[in-house]
This record gives sequence, C-alpha cells and structure tokens, in this order.
Amino acid sequence: MSRPIERPPSESKEGVRVTVRCPECDASLPFESAEAPGAIRCGKCGRGIPLKVSAALQADTAVDVCPVCDGPDFYVRRDFDPRMGLAFVVTGALVSGVFYFFNLDLIAYSVLAAAVLIDLVIYTRLKDITVCYRCHAEFRGSYPRAAGAFDLHTADVLEPEWQRRIGRR
Repeated sequence: MSRPIERPPSESKEGVRVTVRCPECDASLPFESAEAPGAIRCGKCGRGIPLKVSAALQADTAVDVCPVCDGPDFYVRRDFDPRMGLAFVVTGALVSGVFYFFNLDLIAYSVLAAAVLIDLVIYTRLKDITVCYRCHAEFRGSYPRAAGAFDLHTADVLEPEWQRRIGRR
C-alpha cells in the first residue's frame, strides 16, 4: 500500500492570504489566493464580491493587482490592528493619569515608559502586510514587499474613487 508523498513545509505552494472588506457592511472575508474562488459571499450581509486573482498573487511572488477592485496601488504597514494600538495607548495614558492625579509622578512616568517599551517590542516583532489603497484588502504572504509606505494624498484620491464605484458616495 503506497502512501502519498508529503512535501516539507518549505516546498508547499501556498498563495497569499487575502482579507477582503465587504463593501456593504465592512466585514472581514479571508481567503487563500492559491485556491481562490471566482467570487465570495459575505456571511454577514450576503453580498457577492467577484474576484480576479492574478497568477503572481496565486503563486505568492507579488501583489500586482487587487483581486477586488483591480487597482495596482498598494502600501505596506505592520500587521497590527490600528484600533487595538489606539486602545493600548489610551489605556496607558489613563492609568498614568490616575497616578499623576495622586501626585505619584514617578509611577505615572514609569507606566508611560512601560507602555512605550511594550508597544516598541510588539511593533518590532510584527510582519509587514500590503494593503490596497482603494478597497483596503490586506495581503499576507512571503512575497517581496514592493509597495511604499502610506501616502495620504494617494489615499485621498483613490479611496473616494472606489467608494463612488460601489455606490457609497
């Protein structure tokens, strides 16, 4: 009886993990690009979202075109939820403020310093992801990151264009 040959993890061909935002309800819809369907349906609102996954995206060699909005414009950021980061900073400031209110300045500043150090350690350990300017699709994989950092002007131009296309503006 023959057993199937298993590939080591380094040889497995996995695509990019893509997280799409539903244009209707903003729900997160993840899928693997290597086995991407022609369309996905939002489990929250039921809206169908057609996908056009490029060969480079399926092979995890590059993020060249967004499968949702067909846009070629991306930026790179750390894989950390910005709302979580803001909550962490606000919590550190509030705890520090309580100590400062009771004239415990050294403890208050120590809490702020600890929050900064924890934030720095978390930031340095996170990987980069690529994000689409138009539809905010997120791409995680081992492909080389070719996009630049976030540019506010580019976002101000491209995001309203996408919102008009989907009927939000």
